[in-house]
Amino acid sequence: MSDEKLTESETQCTNEIKALFHRWTEESDLDDQDIIQCAVRAANEYYEDDVIDFDSEIDLDDLDDE
Repeated sequence: MSDEKLTESETQCTNEIKALFHRWTEESDLDDQDIIQCAVRAANEYYEDDVIDFDSEIDLDDLDDE
């Protein structure tokens, strides 16, 4: 376990996700690896929809010339 300090929001989010994992572990026929794979798939699907548009103030072509 990490000794890093979490914010209150991070702690609440972590606890909520752990509760979800606990419920699925207790109430489904999925094993731990199946649940982890589902969680990874869900996170990937959820965040694929959120494309962050970023306009850099750095001209990357200038960096290639250095």
